[in-house]
Amino acid sequence: MRFPAVLSLKWKLLLPLTLAMAIGTVALTWINDANLRREVQQTRLDSAIRNESLLSFLIQQNERQLVDAGAALADFLVASRGGPPDLTSGLVLQPYWEQLSLNQGFESLRLYDSGQRLLTAFGNIPAPDELMTVRLTEVLTRERPVSGLYCADRCLFYGMAPVLHAGVTAGVMVVSMDLSSLLNAFGQSSGRDLAVSIGRHRTLQLLASTTPDIRSMMGKARFAPYPQHPRLESALTRSEGKVHEWQRLKPLADAAGSPDFITRKDVTDAEQAIERAFLANLATGLLVFILAEGILLISLAWFMRRMNRVSAGLPLLGEGRWRDARQHLQFRNKPPRDELSTLEAAALTLAGQLESLDTASRSQQNDLARLVDTLSHERDFISGLLDTAQALILTLDRHGALRMANHYVETLTGFTESQLIGQDYFKQMIAPQESRDWRSRLLGHFASEPAPFRFEALLATPGGLRNITWVHSLIGQESGSEPLILSVGLDLTELKSAQARASYLSDYDTLTGLYNRQGFQRRLAHALTELKSGALLLIDLDDFKAINDLAGHSAGDTVIQHVAERLRELVPPPKLAARLGGDEFALFFEPLPDAQLLQTARFLCKGDRERHIATACVGIAVVQAGCTTESLLGHADLALSQARAKGRSNWHLYNPADGTRESLLDRTEQLALITDALHDNRLALFLQPIMAVQSGQATHYEALLRVHARDGQILPPAPLIAAAEASGLIRDIDQWVLQHAIELIAGHPGLRLAVNLSARSLDNPELPGLLQGMLQTHGVKPQQLVLEITETAALTQMTHAEILLTGIRALGCKLALDDFGVGFSTFQYLKHLPVDFVKIDGSFIRTLDHSEDDRLFVKALIEAIHGYGKLAVAEYVETAAILQWVKELGVDYAQGYHFGRPQPAEIVLATRTG
Repeated sequence: MRFPAVLSLKWKLLLPLTLAMAIGTVALTWINDANLRREVQQTRLDSAIRNESLLSFLIQQNERQLVDAGAALADFLVASRGGPPDLTSGLVLQPYWEQLSLNQGFESLRLYDSGQRLLTAFGNIPAPDELMTVRLTEVLTRERPVSGLYCADRCLFYGMAPVLHAGVTAGVMVVSMDLSSLLNAFGQSSGRDLAVSIGRHRTLQLLASTTPDIRSMMGKARFAPYPQHPRLESALTRSEGKVHEWQRLKPLADAAGSPDFITRKDVTDAEQAIERAFLANLATGLLVFILAEGILLISLAWFMRRMNRVSAGLPLLGEGRWRDARQHLQFRNKPPRDELSTLEAAALTLAGQLESLDTASRSQQNDLARLVDTLSHERDFISGLLDTAQALILTLDRHGALRMANHYVETLTGFTESQLIGQDYFKQMIAPQESRDWRSRLLGHFASEPAPFRFEALLATPGGLRNITWVHSLIGQESGSEPLILSVGLDLTELKSAQARASYLSDYDTLTGLYNRQGFQRRLAHALTELKSGALLLIDLDDFKAINDLAGHSAGDTVIQHVAERLRELVPPPKLAARLGGDEFALFFEPLPDAQLLQTARFLCKGDRERHIATACVGIAVVQAGCTTESLLGHADLALSQARAKGRSNWHLYNPADGTRESLLDRTEQLALITDALHDNRLALFLQPIMAVQSGQATHYEALLRVHARDGQILPPAPLIAAAEASGLIRDIDQWVLQHAIELIAGHPGLRLAVNLSARSLDNPELPGLLQGMLQTHGVKPQQLVLEITETAALTQMTHAEILLTGIRALGCKLALDDFGVGFSTFQYLKHLPVDFVKIDGSFIRTLDHSEDDRLFVKALIEAIHGYGKLAVAEYVETAAILQWVKELGVDYAQGYHFGRPQPAEIVLATRTG
């Protein structure tokens, strides 16, 4: 009989096709991946070009700002002195330098005369060099401002403006600032970290950066130029599971000695997306490959079905599976017959003969097979149970010698079973310090009774000591042979460790290792039972939220850890130290002299820049007779509130007689009054006219909020508004005022109202959309509404204010800057804020008729306001004499009791209509 070839026709067809499809699948996957990576590279190049343009814009913006500031100071100096600058000019510039350094972050201010002699200087003055001398000469020669970026051991923007007196350059005003505003603005606009450096590789010097870790990571970056844009370079680094994209930008490439600007962005998600896309393409190709193979197999299957049936049936004959073999070897006696028919007939004949020979012994073989199978299953079950159980399972003889050990024992001890057999259990499985005692107790127990015996002991392993609980029992007593001891051990090490960890976490702060609030309060209560005196200090870090927002939570954690280290180093050390949560700490001292206690508080208020420790406010409470934990913490918390109210880096000692508690209760009562009034709709709008100075006509009205008590009396609004601002309720009040003001305008065509917005509303990004909805609902033209914000609120939140006001201005509403002159009084901010009116604070207006200084100051304010294309409004015009001065100084609009006191809206509108 001839047998078919080993490699069938089916496989001869399948193998070449399979190889071709596999090659095609891999090729398509590789091509798709290459195309995707080219697109990503192009996207990153586009990003680098945009970022370089953004840097160029920000650099120019900073330089323009410095030039404008220098020019303004130069003009002011000449105007105020009436002569050229000299050595006394610093007295004039001193107050303005303090405002510039505090509000705008200026680094230095210098004034030179026409001979380049330094007349006065403020701030951190860089050492003179040739470049600065050349620039000074250029300003003096050409009589025009210059600016630029100067880098040595650090980078500074500088602006130089000529000081012109009588048409002649009498000196040069030089101002400079560091790169912090550039770093912040670039990070906010691009979402990337930024570093400024000079040099390359081993000479690399980092001059400034937005994040502290960029220096260490930048050394790993291997930059290469973009092929399409060789001036720009990029790199990718991988560290700790993160992928960062680096860009080396040269916005100042044409300037000599210009630094490199290196940006960093986390592109882990993008790289993972590329990898996922590659895997998806590969999976798709494999799926198509498998489907094609399946279709081909199905097409060939019917050719091979009979052959496979015979091939599957023949091995069954050797196994004695006659019935199964006959099912496979179905003989086709119908024409047309072929070679397979002959093969099927021969196989069936062979099956019959073999079955006849097997019939006589089948019964005995079946019985034997069942017995062997049963024993095999029992053996496998016991072996599997012993080796998979997460427990130490041993057998010992009556003398403690090991007879058997499971796989878990081998894993835990590092010894094989063959090494353990015959060894002494008490030496191998019990720590030396405990083995002698447990040997006598265990063997003595089984010598007298067969009951199980339990104990807990230490086991020495290569990984250290483990806590094991053992249960021992006698086995094999019924067989008549010597019984064995079955020992089962459970590892409780992790459980005990977890219990200890949980106990620790309940009392300690994981970040600092200090007590947490719960642990501190428990130990403070115990300390108060032992001590009759002492002091509690509550510490709250200043501007900690800003650290988290700007530098990230990891930087915030680092600051918290440095503060904790500082608290541990205090002398004398506190009896208790804790982190109560967030940026709040607590210290409890045993009795200290008052001077030493206050010295400690002052020390804690001061920050430590070298150790990255922020300034803090400290509240102090001294233990009094009958003091409890709750009352002591409450007193310290009240003192901390008083310290915060004083400003940054302050402390306050709680004194029951200073009215702190009563003040807090009064603030709470005021908040309850305004909350009830808002809920019961007991708020009202009073209107005061705003007059055009030249025509004497009321062009619009300011809407002022008034609160009615339940008896109808009008409550003083100032303390109520202060309570609402402190609690955040002021946003709801702002929305109430806006809603009712727009309703008034809708009911009186031609009416224009000015409405005050609180500082809290500048943090509400939804305000423009909310305002637009109100205007559209009532059909009010945006030009009929003027929104007022105070100068202080706008400039303390400059970025938020500029964005929000731009959105409101885009709706068509008018904007006014209120209380101008009492806040920052920085004129250049007027060109950034998109306001239409600037309201000069009444403290300067009400004294115009008798104060020459105020008249000069107001005149300067008006010139600046008009210079920026805005309209000036004077508040507190209370007499005809003041009005006359307002007209002479060029004020556009006026408001005050001279024209009318605030009155209920219905009365004002009725008079206006009549």
